Amino acid sequence: MHPFVGSERLSAQGQVLSDALEQQAARFLAPDTRKSDKPLRRFLIREAATALRLNYNSFRHYLKTVPDLPAGTIESGNRRTFSLEEVHEIQSKLYTAGKIPVDLFPRRGPDDQLSVISVFQLKGGVAKSTLAVNLAAFLAWRGYRVLAIDVDPQSSLSDVFDVKPDLDGSASLYDVMRTVDPIPITDAIQSTYYPNLDILPGSLSMTEFEYETAASFRKVKGQGGAPWHKRFTQALDLVDSSYDVVIVDTPPHLSFSVLSAVHASTGLLMPFSPGMLDIVSLQKFLFLASDTLAAIEAHEPDKRYDFMRYVMTRYNPNDAAQLQIWTFMKAHFGSSLMDTPFLQSTAIADAGNTTETLIEVRPSEFNRKTYDRIFESLQSIVHDLEDDIMRAWGRIDNEEAA
Repeated sequence: MHPFVGSERLSAQGQVLSDALEQQAARFLAPDTRKSDKPLRRFLIREAATALRLNYNSFRHYLKTVPDLPAGTIESGNRRTFSLEEVHEIQSKLYTAGKIPVDLFPRRGPDDQLSVISVFQLKGGVAKSTLAVNLAAFLAWRGYRVLAIDVDPQSSLSDVFDVKPDLDGSASLYDVMRTVDPIPITDAIQSTYYPNLDILPGSLSMTEFEYETAASFRKVKGQGGAPWHKRFTQALDLVDSSYDVVIVDTPPHLSFSVLSAVHASTGLLMPFSPGMLDIVSLQKFLFLASDTLAAIEAHEPDKRYDFMRYVMTRYNPNDAAQLQIWTFMKAHFGSSLMDTPFLQSTAIADAGNTTETLIEVRPSEFNRKTYDRIFESLQSIVHDLEDDIMRAWGRIDNEEAA
């Protein structure tokens, strides 16, 4: 006699874990009840200068000489701090005053195309969601108006920014993409506690989109007859002028929703881990993705990308085997590979344990060298990504296509 009814057993254990996580979150967040109940932390002068990509001494000089800049707040220890809203106001005024060049100013011009970047890989365990979450946070910190879109039914990106449709019943990406009576994307996007960063959250319901699409390839009523692979593109058209960059976190499998997101993208960022089996897996992924995109391109022959880049994740520079793989990939992929790998770091792991991005945590909470190493790693990746965006916007010279 088999003792368990599978659905009942899994549901009961899921509820046990859900209750335990709620209790743990309550202890961590006290006296608040949700992470989003408190604002993003404030930033020291040096951190603000880094966000603006300005020399520290030049920034201090501008604070004294450029009229009407926010003065920040003096805190204990005579430290001046700024909210991120103040940092972005300073950025705008310094740009108007000619202190920030156009290729470092993170706002689209009237002729610049919305940059839609999908973090895309079919292999799990390559820190894809961690990379997507931190890229969205870094770009918003830099001053870009960012929309983060969570395609993964597991919704890790949504959890980090404290947006949880599966728990509160709010709209998610599925409601925008669904076959019957889809809602406008503006009804599903939520603002976050993070200035300049909005989110179109994911939910478990995204699995239903796959069943619906597989069951019927008919044109979608209410969306102008758009085929399934154009639903993402058509949804974004409604908010095109509201954002500079869209970061899309995709699940580690090939699906209709992933292909729709990839089709809507102007750039692809493909992470991989530094192991030989991971490289073999990447090779298979590239052939599979190529064949799949070719099927869509047969109907959309003019589809082009501004860039397609690769980033090595979970990298330990002290591991000789990983260093060999880095050298191997750099030799064969050249400028398509990001110049800086995304380091394996206890700081990233600890931030993840409290569902925070690296920007949110205070450097003083970590060994300073550990924090600085991972911060420099992420910042360099973001700078490479910014160069790709600025190149697409025509603000810096085009190079050989990556």
